[in-house]
Amino acid sequence: MKINITYPQPGKEQALRRHFIAALRWPFLFAAFICPVINAVVGGKAWSAVVVWSLWMVWSGAVSPSLVEYNRISQSIKSIVNACVLLILIDWLLAPGWAMETVPIVCFSGLAASGVLFFTDLQRQKQNMFPMMLLTVGSLLGSVIGLSVWHEETRWAMAVMGAVAFSLLVGCVATLGPDFLRDVKKRFHTK
Repeated sequence: MKINITYPQPGKEQALRRHFIAALRWPFLFAAFICPVINAVVGGKAWSAVVVWSLWMVWSGAVSPSLVEYNRISQSIKSIVNACVLLILIDWLLAPGWAMETVPIVCFSGLAASGVLFFTDLQRQKQNMFPMMLLTVGSLLGSVIGLSVWHEETRWAMAVMGAVAFSLLVGCVATLGPDFLRDVKKRFHTK
């Protein structure tokens, strides 16, 4: 019995990429394993958590990105979220006191960039709206919670993050109209 291959053979570039990822997997795993061990032996602050998250950022962003949601908006929002987590880790573990201003700046800059990416190519990017909406709602909630809990003098970054998130949400609803609610229902449809 002769079996016919119905799928095309992978190209030369795909094979090279697969070999490249396989070759880089072991150095990444070794670094992710050895850094916490060295940090535990040497002691001190938990710098290894920052290194491991940085390795994850490089791996998931450059070496082996997820191909399911591989579009401009999803990849930029993934980078923004990873950068915010890294900044929070650095603030919490190594040098405290500055993340409450820096993370909102990164968030509202990312919101503005993803809004530009969304509105410049609306017809193609309409299907990629959900990651941007998650970041928008998360930034809006973070801004409301941050402004009500954090009572420092310099709260401008939280306020700007909330204003950009709110205006992006209003802009999406105004531009898409009834399509906005239909797309949201599609994301949460269970039948």
